[in-house]
Amino acid sequence: MTAIDKLNSGVTILVGLLLMVVTVSVFGQVTVRFVLTAAGVNISAPWTEELARYALIWMVFLGAGVGVRHAQMIALEFGVRKLPAKIGVPVRYLSILLCLGFFVMMVWVGLSFVNLGRTETSPVLGITKDYVYWAMPVGASLMFINALTLILDTALSGRDIRYAADDAPEV
Repeated sequence: MTAIDKLNSGVTILVGLLLMVVTVSVFGQVTVRFVLTAAGVNISAPWTEELARYALIWMVFLGAGVGVRHAQMIALEFGVRKLPAKIGVPVRYLSILLCLGFFVMMVWVGLSFVNLGRTETSPVLGITKDYVYWAMPVGASLMFINALTLILDTALSGRDIRYAADDAPEV
């Protein structure tokens, strides 16, 4: 197992924990809002909604980063697979190279959001929003590293990159 795969395993566990945070906080919000209100207890827990939102943001960016490693991003798979290898393989590599450029741009823009977030405070949790905005540059960096790893791994192993998603491990 490579260092990148170990990193991705850790990130996958973190994504699972974030999913649990989202699930528990949304369940708590629904319970407080509907069940307790129906029972005549009039309380609110606005922090649950904000916590779920921020955990979901982190979960999406980190999960997308791991998905890139296994070529599980949205693509016109069937179209590229129908092309002859002489055309389909370069098209696939070109699309990943374009994604690399996009990921660099996401890091750049994400860092400007982080700077902006240092001056903003979340209304309920009271934390500065840069903690939330870090999800974009961190996730995009992970996407960049994993896309580069995907290119190198398939090129060095001689596998057809058009079928890289077929080699993805079950989660």
